Amino acid sequence: MNKILLNTDIQAFINKHIGSNIHELILKGSPFEGLDIKELIEQIEAKKKCVLKLKTWFETPGIYYPNKLNIEQTSSETAALIKSEFMQGASLVDLTGGFGVDSYYFSKQFKTVVHCEMDSKLAEIAAYNFEVLGAKNIESHNKDGIEFLKTCSDTFDWMYIDPSRRDAQKNKKFLIEDCSPNVITHQDLFFKHAENVLIKMSPMLDISVGITALKHVKTVYIVAVKNEVKELLFHQEKDFDGTATIQTLNSHPKSTELFSFEIAEEENAEATFSSPKTYLYEPNAAVMKSGAFKLISEKFKLDKLDPHTHLYTSDKKIEKFPGKIYQISNTLPYQKKPLKKAIGGLKANVKTRNFPEKIEVLKTLFKLTDGGDLYLFFTTSNDKKIVVEGRLVS
Repeated sequence: MNKILLNTDIQAFINKHIGSNIHELILKGSPFEGLDIKELIEQIEAKKKCVLKLKTWFETPGIYYPNKLNIEQTSSETAALIKSEFMQGASLVDLTGGFGVDSYYFSKQFKTVVHCEMDSKLAEIAAYNFEVLGAKNIESHNKDGIEFLKTCSDTFDWMYIDPSRRDAQKNKKFLIEDCSPNVITHQDLFFKHAENVLIKMSPMLDISVGITALKHVKTVYIVAVKNEVKELLFHQEKDFDGTATIQTLNSHPKSTELFSFEIAEEENAEATFSSPKTYLYEPNAAVMKSGAFKLISEKFKLDKLDPHTHLYTSDKKIEKFPGKIYQISNTLPYQKKPLKKAIGGLKANVKTRNFPEKIEVLKTLFKLTDGGDLYLFFTTSNDKKIVVEGRLVS
């Protein structure tokens, strides 16, 4: 850390130029003697990325920032807050602490939190920021989390691990065994030191693969923020040998949609089918990731449009559906010439589900423009391609 960057006049310069043209700033050079413009730019770029993602850090005076890549790779503040509410206890160890966003929120739920980070610069920055943020119950270690456990005699109520999903060349990795640390090979070590383990995986990972590879999986959390899946979390409880529960959560600023089930429920569920009725139901991204396609039909008494179309319909509107509800105004067969007359040139929000053509192709073909309150679903029902017109009601 170059603590000169924390001087009042330099901090004022950083704040003043959050929205400035970076290339112009570089050309002008540093206005401060003995301070390289690259260090200033690094602070400006990293802080700018926190405006929406890490609002608490952005609004707290005196925060020191790492490079912008560290900010890009850290949990969002919203996701960290949600995740922290899954866990409570006296002690937690975060084996892959990074910039410390997760550890900060864990510190609100636990009496003590141990933050491990092997990168010395990032570890120093995180420890400093914990002090600035007033998180005095976080103990920081500049050490690889696995090595920390091997030399540690302590036990913890919870352990958190967010394996790196990039290799040395910064290429993304999706398989569990390709991530670092490889959590599969260290299962026994984890349970030697903790009763509960929470592992964050790539949102792209097949849930069944994670459950098979990891021991004692009690709950799988699928966390979506504003209908985008952000985190896939596997909670392991020492000696648990029951059936895993899938908990989906879709967070919006004013509400949160929840839906949970056991895997066996989906396997045994039976869906019913129908062509579009009065209302169309679109499950949120977390539910879609969960694969509870038959169960949604059974639990909410909704008809699916088709075995491979994950849209649902009913004549009566139901409440508390985990997703969006549209009132259908028209259903049209997918016949290009009649469709061009019916919907050609409309302003609409175009969506596809179980449909061969891409959205951009359809927009061009029917001269559709984005926007308005009309939604057009190009989809399949009863093995036939159709277009469903509707407007959002919930």
